[in-house]
Amino acid sequence: MNTEILKMFREDGTRVQLTDFLKQLPDNEWVWSFLWFHGVGVAPNDLTMVEFEEQIRSDPTGFKMNWHQLLHFAESIEQTIDCLLVATKVISDLRVNELKEDNFSSCIFALEAFDSTEWKLINNM
Repeated sequence: MNTEILKMFREDGTRVQLTDFLKQLPDNEWVWSFLWFHGVGVAPNDLTMVEFEEQIRSDPTGFKMNWHQLLHFAESIEQTIDCLLVATKVISDLRVNELKEDNFSSCIFALEAFDSTEWKLINNM
């Protein structure tokens, strides 16, 4: 497992966005799930951002998307304040008890944003 902490703002003051990480990944068939999200932008599926956040909280395995849905949503985000996004090969790898304990060993990829200050990237590829 490779873990990296990155600042959310570059030295020139620009924000490191979710799309910056996704652009480094290949097209894939993984199951992507937001386990939490707080940010500014356009929520998926014609939801308001509040409805999107509520849907995430209503399912212990989060709000699931495929790769193309995730890319589309990521392009619509103006600011990520807090989030936890994970990717697994199959939905059964979204092991709720492990994820609650910050155990991402069943995930291919996990990305956390903390209070608009830093990103934590976990890469198990």
